[in-house]
This record gives sequence, C-alpha cells and structure tokens, in this order.
Amino acid sequence: MLRRLPANGGVLMVTFVPAFVSAKHGAWDAAESAERERLRASYGRDDPQFRAGLEEWRRAHPMPAATLAQVADHIEHVRRTAGVEHVGLGGDFDGITRVVRGLENVSTYPALFTELSRCGWSEDDLAKLAGRIWRIRWVGQ
Repeated sequence: MLRRLPANGGVLMVTFVPAFVSAKHGAWDAAESAERERLRASYGRDDPQFRAGLEEWRRAHPMPAATLAQVADHIEHVRRTAGVEHVGLGGDFDGITRVVRGLENVSTYPALFTELSRCGWSEDDLAKLAGRIWRIRWVGQ
C-alpha cells in the first residue's frame, strides 16, 4: 500500500495510537481486552469484583509504553517507502485514551521533529511533514 501512494497522490497519516505504534503494547492491549471480557462475563460490568479483577490483572501485567522513538521509526519507514510527500501526522488525540510516551499532545511535536532530525530529516522534509506542501497545494500559497 505504501509503495502505491506516490502513484495515486495519497498520504498516510501516522497515528499515535499506542497499540498501533508498539507491537508489545498492541499485544498487551489485546490481552487486557480479553481479560476484561472474561471478567465481564463472570461478574458483570457493574460488579466491584470486575474492577478489582481488572486492577489485579493490570498490576500483574504492567502496560508497556509506546514511545516517541517508535513513532519516529514509523514515520521514517513511510518516508523511505513512499516518500516524504506521502507522510503526515494523524495524532488521533481526540480519539485515544492512552498516549505515546513523549507525544502526550500537540505541544510535544517539537520533540518528534527533533528525533526525526536526528534520523537525518532535513529542514525541508520536516516542513513538508508539518504541512507546508499541503498548504501550497490546496491553498495556493
């Protein structure tokens, strides 16, 4: 799919959903969901034993963090595969209940850009990622 983006002018908006960013977090998230369903079937959602059981499970299975470096790796993979013109930031802050460590909100974007700069991104590439190319294309600037 990434290799086809240049031909159709598409853009992949890299999301910051922890379960999508980190395979370990994704596996943990699936296991937690399974445990939640098991507890719900056993006790019902409103039973105090449901909450206690879920808290106990979480203590025994600490949630692995998804990191800013992992997001940068995803963005870099898209750039290498599809090109810088075909990657964007789709933080999804309005639809997530957990955040990536180091990318808690849009005020942390400079840290992401610093990380990408360390990976060899030029100022021009970073400007494109920040949206300059789309303003030029659709607003006509």
